[in-house]
Amino acid sequence: MPDATGPGSLSALRLANRQRLLLALTPGQQISQAELARLTGLAPATISGLVRDLVDEGQLLVRQGVANGRRSRLVERAPTRQRYGIGIDLGRTHVRVVAGVEPGEVLADAAAVLTDGLTPDTVVAAIGKLTAQVCDEAGLRTGQVTGIAVGVPAPVDAVTGVVTETAILPSLVGFPLRDEVSALLGRPVVVENDANLGALALARRAGAPRSVVFVKVGSGIGAGVAVAGQLLRGDFGSAGEIGHLALDPGLSVVCRCGRRGCLETVGSAESVRTALSSALQHDLSLAEVLGLIGDGHPVAVHVLEDAGELLGRGLGWLAMILNPAEIALGGPLIAAGDAWLRPVRQGFRRAVLPGVAARTGIIISPLGEATEAAGALIAGLSAAD
Repeated sequence: MPDATGPGSLSALRLANRQRLLLALTPGQQISQAELARLTGLAPATISGLVRDLVDEGQLLVRQGVANGRRSRLVERAPTRQRYGIGIDLGRTHVRVVAGVEPGEVLADAAAVLTDGLTPDTVVAAIGKLTAQVCDEAGLRTGQVTGIAVGVPAPVDAVTGVVTETAILPSLVGFPLRDEVSALLGRPVVVENDANLGALALARRAGAPRSVVFVKVGSGIGAGVAVAGQLLRGDFGSAGEIGHLALDPGLSVVCRCGRRGCLETVGSAESVRTALSSALQHDLSLAEVLGLIGDGHPVAVHVLEDAGELLGRGLGWLAMILNPAEIALGGPLIAAGDAWLRPVRQGFRRAVLPGVAARTGIIISPLGEATEAAGALIAGLSAAD
């Protein structure tokens, strides 16, 4: 008999829709059902049914109010007791897990390197071990956790929680990560693109501008976009995959997606490591590369500046389409500080109109290395069943 709760089932679809609705509702915010339908992309009838069920469960409140000058039924989260969540940041070579409390305060943090590679078995095992560690450090039992979110460096199907793009994270394509982690930990789980979670963390911080872009620069390059605190995912979960913009189709380097000239082949942390290793005729680790940059090694600094300027050009394309108030950078190259930020800003200025250059902030994420994990914590708390 088919699994009635497996990926693609009606119950899985309904759970995903509930999570999408709850994630769209910032605590303390009142919003009309029509606006919820617009933000989530769900049909008004679906929103009405979900709101009714969540009101019956005590998770939402509905009050009469005014929206856009008209009397409307306004939806808000019901006051609840203190809730705890788990945020998981999954990279191609690492897993980071944080435990925290609403609205997103981190209580414990742990990370591990995936020495045996990125496979379904190594990922699930590492998540289980690190989750037990942070819960112990935070004084929590797994049963006290109300929601968990996992960030992955690839496009994700919002309904099934499955990685969808074979060219970006092939080892996890089709693997039911959400269901496996949920079965392991016994709690509801959301799977989301890691750059999207970074954007969510930045958008929800105090004093954040209305529109925020978070760009994760690691072995690849991905962008998360948030407007008014809400994520823009696109219809198929691939919004923000700027690493595969064809910056220069004439470049000789072939990208892992099979094309030439992709931004990540010349602007990512991995491209810096590869280029410097080639120049110095020695296979360097990223940590060694950052050490040489920190020491002011002229070749290392030059390679970093070239990559930074090309990245800035790619960010310029993004800014000319989205016109965000702020673009925040994350990933291992943030350790290089201004040595990286200066050429990125220079490339950006050359790629955009003067007014856009003057008004768009290009910064290193104020949340540092914890940006994606902090976003995962917020998403887990927001989307708790």
